[in-house]
Amino acid sequence: MISGMAHAADPLQFRDSQEEIRRNLQLIIRIRWFVSPSILLIMVLAGLVGVANRFSFSIEQIAINGANVAIMLALNVVYGVLARRVRDLGPLVLFQLLIDVIHFSFTVYKTGAVTSPFTFLYFFVIFSGALLVSGRTAYLIAGISSVLYGAMVILERLGAIPHQAYFSPLSGLQENPSYFFLTVGFTVGSLFAFAALAGFLTGLIHRRQEELRRTVGLLRTRNDTMSLMFRTSEALNRHTDVREVGEYILDELMGFLDLDRALLYLNENDERLRLLLVRTRGGHTDSSVSLEIPLKREAGLTARVAIDQEAYNIRDPEASDLINRELAKKIGMNPFAIAPLVLRGRTVGVIGIDRSFRPVRTEEFNVLKAFANQAAIAIDSVQNARRTGSL
Repeated sequence: MISGMAHAADPLQFRDSQEEIRRNLQLIIRIRWFVSPSILLIMVLAGLVGVANRFSFSIEQIAINGANVAIMLALNVVYGVLARRVRDLGPLVLFQLLIDVIHFSFTVYKTGAVTSPFTFLYFFVIFSGALLVSGRTAYLIAGISSVLYGAMVILERLGAIPHQAYFSPLSGLQENPSYFFLTVGFTVGSLFAFAALAGFLTGLIHRRQEELRRTVGLLRTRNDTMSLMFRTSEALNRHTDVREVGEYILDELMGFLDLDRALLYLNENDERLRLLLVRTRGGHTDSSVSLEIPLKREAGLTARVAIDQEAYNIRDPEASDLINRELAKKIGMNPFAIAPLVLRGRTVGVIGIDRSFRPVRTEEFNVLKAFANQAAIAIDSVQNARRTGSL
């Protein structure tokens, strides 16, 4: 029962973001400025060239159709304003689709119902539903259109409503059973066939947009990462002290990944890791923690990272058996990631990062690992320059 209800609700699930819906809705609104006036123009021209029924092409009938068009254009103005101001566009989109179906049904009825050449107008609403909501919504609109169209032609054939014969060359065809059933069957079939086509095309467009969006996002991330690496190498030109270089590169990393904290350990003679810096949000240094970790595997995860030269992303420190509890009491238990600074097979140091409001994501972890290699070059270069006295 529940799954059936969920399936029934699927056609009304919007597959795009509100901004994408807003852009598509504004496109549909612009198209609608031409659709209804064009139909009225065709009807007037049909009357002028003599293919419209004399009774239908009268001042009264033209006024009725003109008023219908004026109402739709007025609604179009309202839609345009609301499309810019309303946050949740779902109800507006669904209301517009329903009004369009009703409006076009009225147009079809006024121009002959089963003999009307304007049943293609339903295609516009079906495509709008597929574009603005989803492919399944195209079938829903096709179903609603078929029900309204079928009810209209059946009531007219039964004499419950009068036949509106507008185009004189088609007058009388509604009385022909073969024409009647063939036209109704073809119209309903074509609505669902077009719904399938619209759903496929808009789905394909949507998938291509998603692929393009992911590609652009990936390229942007790679470009930003390359810029981060470049700024890290720039630390050699700006600073001559290991601590200053450490502060600069940690601040760059924190800003890029929106971190709460970053820690830098240096390898001292392959005997121990010494905590050189703890940088916190806002570019501050936390001097309250002084720490040295022996380069032994039993000393904890930080030492293991330096020895094995392998990075770790710990999303749940409380549940991890790799955590040194005594060390955790000093530096905290936020979700964290840690990576070795490796240059030519030697561990220069270790960088640790953490954030209290969410764990480090996989793509951020990859950035950390790439950044650590670049940072190793910068720190090792400054250390060598100090040892050789070239600074």
